[in-house]
Amino acid sequence: MDKKKLRNDIILISSLLIAAVVALVVVLLTRVKTNLVAKVAVQNNVVLVIDLSNKNDQDFEIDGLKGKLHVHTHSGAIAVTSSNCPHQDCVKMGYVNTSNRPIICAYNAVTIFIESVTAGSDVVI
Repeated sequence: MDKKKLRNDIILISSLLIAAVVALVVVLLTRVKTNLVAKVAVQNNVVLVIDLSNKNDQDFEIDGLKGKLHVHTHSGAIAVTSSNCPHQDCVKMGYVNTSNRPIICAYNAVTIFIESVTAGSDVVI
């Protein structure tokens, strides 16, 4: 009786493991590929879209409401490296690579926010 019960337990556990592996493979093969982009807005108008999946370092100059901001991308993240604003809060934020932390320069009315887009979408840069 014990051998039959042990054999049934082994068959059940093996079946569950195989089903879990098959489900994992299906999920991994069917998920949609997304890329991160940074959208730069001046006075709530998007003026630049930057592809963050490009791992090369890039520099941009943004014309804000009262001056220029220098923006740098590095390894899928973006940061304001210099600004003419008095408190430099946007510069102090450092590199951002998640959508839950926008970079805001209130003095220049510039907002940089990160979004994920489906692979193959039109990205400006």
